[in-house]
Amino acid sequence: MMKVGKVISTNLSRNSGIPKYEKEFIEIYKFGVKGDYHSGKVNFHANKNNLGRQISIVSNEVLKEINGLIGKKLFPGSLGENILIEGLGYLENFNKGDKLKFGDDVILEITGQNQPCATLNSIDEKMLKLIIGKRGLLANVFETGIIRKGDEVQIYNN
Repeated sequence: MMKVGKVISTNLSRNSGIPKYEKEFIEIYKFGVKGDYHSGKVNFHANKNNLGRQISIVSNEVLKEINGLIGKKLFPGSLGENILIEGLGYLENFNKGDKLKFGDDVILEITGQNQPCATLNSIDEKMLKLIIGKRGLLANVFETGIIRKGDEVQIYNN
């Protein structure tokens, strides 16, 4: 039986840094999440072409685990993720080229594991150590559409 997950929150921010803010839904277009700082032809975060870094996906299981260790400082969007999902584990087993389908329309192609950044230590001094190997996924848009809280997430095999 195929594992199915669920979208816990959808988040964006027009500004750099963390957190991103929870929205009722996010619109996925050719260059990422419409209205998000990291979307567009250029990734302003790195001042280069936005290759492989359009969208960030984080596991709610990781959020819960780390909150248990640092005292509930994390909330949806606090790790800078566009999409917080549950039910697919810590996401460490996904590889470049794997695809996830959200709801009926959106398909995202994994470009790699997201590497922790020192900015996370602004949440708690232990964050960087705690999140190594659990930072989630980076993805590019394969099929556009809307992602809403509660949407199903499944591994997409074309």
